[in-house]
Amino acid sequence: MSAAIDVEKIAKRYGTTEALKAVTLDVRRGEMFGLIGSDGAGKTTMIRLICGLLRPDSGTVRVLGHDPMREHRAITERVGYLSQRFSLYGDLTIDENIAFFAEIHGVREYRSRRDQLLDMTQLTPFRRRLADKLSGGMKQKLALACTLVHEPELILLDEPTTGVDPVSRREFWKLLSEFLDRGITIVMSTPYLDEAERCSRVALMHEGHLLACDEPSRLRDAMPGASSLEDVVIARLSAKELAS
Repeated sequence: MSAAIDVEKIAKRYGTTEALKAVTLDVRRGEMFGLIGSDGAGKTTMIRLICGLLRPDSGTVRVLGHDPMREHRAITERVGYLSQRFSLYGDLTIDENIAFFAEIHGVREYRSRRDQLLDMTQLTPFRRRLADKLSGGMKQKLALACTLVHEPELILLDEPTTGVDPVSRREFWKLLSEFLDRGITIVMSTPYLDEAERCSRVALMHEGHLLACDEPSRLRDAMPGASSLEDVVIARLSAKELAS
């Protein structure tokens, strides 16, 4: 079976800034893949290229076997994207927000799917509450429900837990595990290394460069004296600085 995502020597520049520098990686179907790095590492640019929202300056991207720019319609129904600034409608209720996004994706029989997502996200008791009246964690869970209402086989999450309290982060990760058990492929960017440890594989990124890509445990084992992914990142960055 082909990979869910194939990225080959992707480069992207904004003016004089190189956001991505000949990055190559792949995401296997059914895995949770993490894009790890601080602000400016290139994580958001990578996700937008995968979504087909940006055109690479060079290199190729294949998503579920398609070019996301030239065949955008072919992947729209199969991919869900939760951006850093996912826009909920504050004057609509939880139910109405999900219904709105279902209609955008052309999902007509969405009510049973909506009820299922509300149960999974524990939002059922609040379904008639306006989105503006939700806590930060509840808004993120609603945004995830809106992202999943059309039953995508691949979801892309751009720092979904940034600014969310620890309890809500834990609940969010429990949801992701449930979706993973259902065979959904998950790609998420995060600056949190404790979250990276939960991923099947991770890509460590820094200033547009791919420093390493492997299972967290294999990255630790390959670095003498490393007891955590944080140790690996520090060692990789130090080695890069010495080489430059």
